[in-house]
Amino acid sequence: MYVIGLTGGVGSGKSLAAQMLAEKRNAELLITDELGHTVMEKGGRCYDEILEHFGTELTDTQGEIDRAKLAQKVFADDTERNWLNRLIHPAVIDYVEKYIAGRRKQEGVIVLESALLFESGCDRLCDEIWYIFVSEEIRRKRLADSRGYSQEKITAILKRQMTETEFQKRSDVVIRNDGTPEELESRILSKIKTQ
Repeated sequence: MYVIGLTGGVGSGKSLAAQMLAEKRNAELLITDELGHTVMEKGGRCYDEILEHFGTELTDTQGEIDRAKLAQKVFADDTERNWLNRLIHPAVIDYVEKYIAGRRKQEGVIVLESALLFESGCDRLCDEIWYIFVSEEIRRKRLADSRGYSQEKITAILKRQMTETEFQKRSDVVIRNDGTPEELESRILSKIKTQ
């Protein structure tokens, strides 16, 4: 199994890129955002600690953690966000390590999609790192149009992410996504052929 770490800033189109690799090259997808949600589910590895720390008022009627409420608590508070990341990242990394180790000898490609690939340490599990690059101007427009984010919210999110220079310096492959989905697909498929 060849492991491609796929990363990029918010609004870069990394999820679309990962989906294209799954559909066109039959890649297995590991999406760390989804795994982060999994470890927070009732009975999951991080569930009890999160409720101990933040309180049971975070739960919904089924006893699951209401992620919107949790996001409100950590969005503007660096200390709380860092605490949550220190809890969740090791649990996600542990899951990813075991998943990859169990498939290493098989044929194929695993795409590990993560906005925090480097920050979480998941980059060390990858054979190659792909960075989906989009200018800040285009990302701002996409986030405002598709998610309805205010410019203030976008600025706050961008401030917390690695710089474009740092992303590019630490990645093996840089793929521009400043055009159409068809152009992105063509660029992605031209890279995967070398595997």
